[in-house]
Amino acid sequence: MHHFINKVIKTMKNDKMEIVRKSQSSLSRLFFERMEIVLMPRFGAGIKFSVYPWALLLFAAAWLALTLYALFAAAQNVDCKIIKADNNIMKTKFAMIAEELSRNRKYIEMSHTTDEQMRQMLGMKGGKHINRPFGEEEEINFKEVFAKNPTEIDEKQINEYLSRTTEMAQERLASFQEIAWFYANQKNISDSTPSIKPATDAVITSGFGYRLSPFGTFIASFHKGLDFAGKPNSKIRVTADGVVRHAGWAQGYGQAVLVDHGFGYSTLYGHLADIKVKAGDVVKRGQFIANMGTTGRSTGVHLHYEVWKDGTPVNPRTYF
Repeated sequence: MHHFINKVIKTMKNDKMEIVRKSQSSLSRLFFERMEIVLMPRFGAGIKFSVYPWALLLFAAAWLALTLYALFAAAQNVDCKIIKADNNIMKTKFAMIAEELSRNRKYIEMSHTTDEQMRQMLGMKGGKHINRPFGEEEEINFKEVFAKNPTEIDEKQINEYLSRTTEMAQERLASFQEIAWFYANQKNISDSTPSIKPATDAVITSGFGYRLSPFGTFIASFHKGLDFAGKPNSKIRVTADGVVRHAGWAQGYGQAVLVDHGFGYSTLYGHLADIKVKAGDVVKRGQFIANMGTTGRSTGVHLHYEVWKDGTPVNPRTYF
């Protein structure tokens, strides 16, 4: 019985090996034996040729790779054309925006002439002499700017130009509001004349006129106003009726408020904290406009107060 079982096992092993051998032989014939291919056209003699199966597989793989590459290249080309078309559309839109910006800027500049003419007709002597805390700027040709490559565009310069344009528009609006206010109140000159102290709970620490620099340079300079020293966040009040022409940062003055009172009068309040008004606001004498601070070029908490008459700084002491 034991001998019979061993014989059966041996036979099974031999059969398995034979199957493996035949399989390997079949695979070898499949890939390495030539196969004949006959092409039979509808008319004429047929074409007969022989080829290895592995060559056919290699050709099919190469054909598939070329097809996929061609599809990928075509898709890339389509994307490139779409991007170019989008860029052309964006350039056209930028050109339109550039023209609109330039046109609007010219309208603002034209309104300045109208502003001066209206002031002259109404006898507003001080209007065009208001000491605006702004400087000159360089004109920008937006058509040339937007024609450049995106990496060559100076974003900071454009932002500054747009910011200045906004400020000019706000300034013109405030000016026209001032003209309307003046026309309605031109007989009330007493209300437009500074006549109170801007800070009641403060003392004058520096007067109007020439003085030594408070910054330790021992250089005499002309002080255009008065300095009132007080507690932090003391209330600052406008000294006459008027229109706010500027509310925000000004070089040297820190946070500042400039009020045009009409009839040639304007007042400036510097080194403020927490401004309560904005450009264009109509204010009344005694109105709370800001807190006392120490912003800008300052040696401590105080208010710098100036009174201007027809474009010239005058001694504020004579107006309270």
